[in-house]
Formats: sequence, structure tokens, C-alpha cells
Amino acid sequence: MKKILYTMLVALMTAFTFTSCEDVPAPYDIPNGGNGGETTTEVAEGNGTVDSPYNPLAVVQYIKSLEAGVNSSNYVYIKGIVSSTKEISAQFGNASFYISADGTTTGTQFYVYRVKGLGNKNIASDDEVKVGDEVIICAKVVNYGGNTPETVQGEGYIYSLNGKTEGGTTPSTGQATGDGSKENPFNSVAANQMASKLASGAKTDKQYYIKGKVVSVKEAFSAQYGNASFYISDDGKEDNKFYVFRTLYLGNEKWTEGKTNVAVGDEVVVCGSLINYMGNTPETVQGETYLVSLKSNGGGTETPDTPEVGEGLTLDTTNGIVTMMNSGVAEGSSIEVSVEDMNLTDDGETGTEVTTITLSDGTKIEFDGGGETNKAKYFKKYQAIRVYKNNGFTVTGKSKIAKIVFTCDGAQYVGNKTATLTFSGNTATYKNVYTEEKGGGVQFRFKSVKIVYAK
Repeated sequence: MKKILYTMLVALMTAFTFTSCEDVPAPYDIPNGGNGGETTTEVAEGNGTVDSPYNPLAVVQYIKSLEAGVNSSNYVYIKGIVSSTKEISAQFGNASFYISADGTTTGTQFYVYRVKGLGNKNIASDDEVKVGDEVIICAKVVNYGGNTPETVQGEGYIYSLNGKTEGGTTPSTGQATGDGSKENPFNSVAANQMASKLASGAKTDKQYYIKGKVVSVKEAFSAQYGNASFYISDDGKEDNKFYVFRTLYLGNEKWTEGKTNVAVGDEVVVCGSLINYMGNTPETVQGETYLVSLKSNGGGTETPDTPEVGEGLTLDTTNGIVTMMNSGVAEGSSIEVSVEDMNLTDDGETGTEVTTITLSDGTKIEFDGGGETNKAKYFKKYQAIRVYKNNGFTVTGKSKIAKIVFTCDGAQYVGNKTATLTFSGNTATYKNVYTEEKGGGVQFRFKSVKIVYAK
């Protein structure tokens, strides 16, 4: 009897032991969910050529070897199956979607961002790309934000869709030329490279000249806004195009009715600051860019009737901003103060002459009448300072100055285009030069100032 009970007890304990083991978690993840299927391990494949495209894992590994936010210098080919779609837009002519090696969402997912369709043509319908489609992409790539490998917006297209191709070829990477000066402007390749090196959202501390032919016009000049947006390249073709964003017209002025508009094939030179917008779109900075010359396709060259703005000066007549840049000086700390907080006094409606303003950090702004009867004045009712023709001022900083930004009292009151600017040591000297025999030119009226010191 005891033997029987002992045997039953052993059997019961054994059953309990096996049952309990089922509840103990494995000390590692089981590939494919542990459902009895064969385990699979992703392998990076391909070398990025049309004959041997990267698979998603391989292109992600390649992109992680790039500097964060910097576009690849060459176009690469990537092959995969669409695992999910984000935006397929005939309206904008591009598509954004994810691909993986097998079309599932469990393996490496690579983000194909705003590429064109077959043959490097605009996406024609909102269902042109679907989940399950096999694609080969030709594009430049970037590690956006340092943590998101993806294709570069506007620099890629679908080379093959379910085995179908439409004659697209690997775009030329082009040769960067120019140093960005007026005498030797950047070409589109050099402008793209300069902007791509910047951190996401950062802009250059000086303006550059860029020359090219208009590839396409996104927004023509209009009387409503006075600016235009378009792409340029060396030869007017899609390869290596650079985005000129909301540039002002010749002479750094708003475009008005009756003036020549920009068109495909025109040869242009623009001057502007550059920005790496969102970390993946090199372009010019709105309000800090203008046309220097415009040679219409088949026509003559137009240049401004008025003198170009002095070097280092940017007059934004859209937003009423005057920027004074000390070229090549890195930016550090800053102080910003409104005229309202400068503790100035005004005796009446005609304003009170202002001579010296000392900021809280010791920086001084000293005004000079320039031999004119009308000298710089403070108006309490407007909380602004007005600098008249040939008036000027010198800003003497607590240390070397990298940049000064004025917010004006009215978009048009940015001073004359003939104004001069000189940086020397810790000083910046501005003069609102006006040489015409009659009239007073454009007043420089400002409500606040931001002084950025050198790093």
C-alpha cells in the first residue's frame, strides 16, 4: 500500500513540475514569436547600385555611417516591399511610405520620404503605390535628426514598381563650383552642400550668391506677397536642383505688377542666407534672399535700377526686419531689448532727439546726425526710434559683435538701400546714406534690437 502511495506521489510531483515550467519566461526573445516556425535572422544585402540594390537593413546601416543631418553625396538604389503607406499624393506629385525586405511590419522598416514616381515623374494618382508593391528606389539618403534614416525629400524617385521601369537613370551628383561670393557664385550643388552641413533648422551667418537656371517654379512672383519660390540647377534640369524659397525681387524689393516674372529656363543670380530646413531641405531663408540678376529665357538680363544693399545688410520689407551680419563670425550669447524698455523720455508729438543709449550689459548705441538738421529721435507714442536720411549710429559692444537684428516699426521702414555698414573690433557703424538732391529717402524706424555677440 505504501509503495502504491509513494508511486502516486512521485507521479503527481512530476506533473506539477512540468506544468510549472510552462509559466517560466524564456531568458531571451524567440524569433517569429516562438510559434514553431523556422527562425530567421535579417542579413544586410546589396551595395546600393542598380544591379545590387541595398535591402532595408543594408541602407539603414549605410545611413548610420553618415554624419547626422548630412545628405549622402551619391544616389543609391534600395529594394524592398511596401509594408505601409503614409502619403501618396497626386496633388504634390510625391509619395511617402515604408518598405521592408518581405513586406511585413516586423522586420527593418525603411522610410521612403517624398519621392517621385516611375521615370522620375510626378506621382499621378493617390493609389499609385500600395502595400505589397515591390519597389526599387533611387535616391539620396540622410540620417534625419541623427535618428531617422530616410530618403532626401525631392532627391529620389521610384526606379522600378513591381518590375516595371520607365527609363529613369541615376541622377548626376554634379560638381560643386564657386565660393559663394558675388564674383564667383555657388552653383546649385555647392549651395546644397553648404546648407546640408548645417544643423537642422540652422542658417548661415552670412549671405551667399548662387547662380543657376530655373528648373521649375513653385510660386511665381505676385503683387500680393512680392516674392517667389523656384528651383535652380546648372543646366535647368532636375538633377542637383536647389530650392530658392520666397526670394524678393531685383534690388531686394517686392515684385510689383508690370515687372518681368520668373520662368522656367531663366538664368538667375540670387543672394541670400542658407538654411537646412527641418534637417532635410537645403534652401534659402525667407526674408533674407533677393534676386541680383534675371536673364529671361531668350531675352536680355535685368538688373536692379537701384543700388544693391550694402554688404552685411539685409532689409526684409515683408516682415520689417533689418539684419546686420559680421561675416564669418560665429554667434554666441545675445541681449535683446525693446525701445519701450530703454528708459527714454519724449517731450511731445515731434519726438525727442536721442544721442546715447546704454544697455544693461554695458553695450552702447551712439547716434550721429550726419550733418542733417533732422537727427535721430525717440517717439513715445510709437515706442520707436526714427533714423532719418544720412543719420547713423555706432554700436559699441561689451565684446565683438556677430550680428544685430532690428525689428522695425512698419515693414517698409528699413532704411535706404544705399546705407552703409562697417564692423571693426567691438563696434558696428551704420549710416542711412541718401544722396539724392530731393526727398528724404527711407527712414529706419525700429522698435527693438537684438545684439548677438561673437562666440
